[in-house]
Amino acid sequence: MTTTYELRPEDFGATPGADATEPFRRLFAEVDRRLKPDAGGSVPVSTVTVLLTGVYRVSGTIMRDAPGRAQGLTVRGIGKRSSEIVMTGAEPLLVNDDRWMGVRWYDVSFRSTNPAASFLYSSSTGGAQDWAFTNCEWRGAWRYGIGLDGPIASNCNSEWTFTGCHVNGSYDVAFLWSGMTPANAAQDQFLNFSFRDSKIEYDSGDFLRFDKGGFITVDGGSFIIKGKRPDGGVSRFFHLPTAGHYDSVQHLNVRGVRFELRNAVSQVIKSLWGGHIVFDGCSDTALGFQPHSPGLVAHEYTNPVGVSYRSCDLVGKHAYHLTAPNARQRVVYDGCTRKNNRTREAFLAVDGTKSLTAPAIVHVNDGDGIK
Repeated sequence: MTTTYELRPEDFGATPGADATEPFRRLFAEVDRRLKPDAGGSVPVSTVTVLLTGVYRVSGTIMRDAPGRAQGLTVRGIGKRSSEIVMTGAEPLLVNDDRWMGVRWYDVSFRSTNPAASFLYSSSTGGAQDWAFTNCEWRGAWRYGIGLDGPIASNCNSEWTFTGCHVNGSYDVAFLWSGMTPANAAQDQFLNFSFRDSKIEYDSGDFLRFDKGGFITVDGGSFIIKGKRPDGGVSRFFHLPTAGHYDSVQHLNVRGVRFELRNAVSQVIKSLWGGHIVFDGCSDTALGFQPHSPGLVAHEYTNPVGVSYRSCDLVGKHAYHLTAPNARQRVVYDGCTRKNNRTREAFLAVDGTKSLTAPAIVHVNDGDGIK
């Protein structure tokens, strides 16, 4: 029988109002010391639950590189903002260098006061995977939230789940940036990202940026871009800026989400993927009455293959840029309505090489009568 332990930063010298970087480092060193063999496999398991019961200020990385692989760590708080780690430095708060798998975070907030900081840098050749966050929150100014990377032979960094979480704050790059080194083809194998019933209500930046492929599911929640990027650039919920991935890793499925685009420099999606992208039962028309909405290109695709909208209420325009022929191109609007631009000519902006045939854009049971 494995003995389990509960550890708190206070056990290692954390005190209210003081920098807790070193106490956290000692805590995670103790977590490493208490690893036990896994009776059914080769990766040691954690015997520790970390408890966070207050607000902790840190100035450097608290989970650092360590040799070997480990799994099964749980970190629990007592509630968002009641349990919070405040990052004041420019480093990643957490570093997972091909080590931790099966990590769970519950009821904790993370806040950055330094726009150069990041929440987690995860590099993998198979060891970094299967992280889940429940009732967690991010706020403050970050360079990026979670960055997924790896060397040429990288793989995994997969199986990420977010349930009932709140993404607040601002991001210079993105909240979740997958495929940080696109030249490494194996980063197409960073797979299976799920977001359920979460509040993605942040100031600026991208929510998800996938420079390589991915298989992404978003189910329910409120999505709002509240402000503008300081550099004047566009903020997007889904930014898929690179083409040319493996067929099985170009999938985005978004269901039952309400989007708010509060200004003209925001988008729901910009995609160069050639896989399947589905919006089902979604609405982005909450601010369709605002002056910026009719001209807003809320959804933008370059050389799409399979794009579907089912029972969606849509704002502004949808753009399709066609620079390469593909006989499989299909775009389907099934049972949709629009807040603005209720004719085919006003709603669709299609451009590209004139010798190419436009994709087959089909409207079925359209609420505005588009055929």
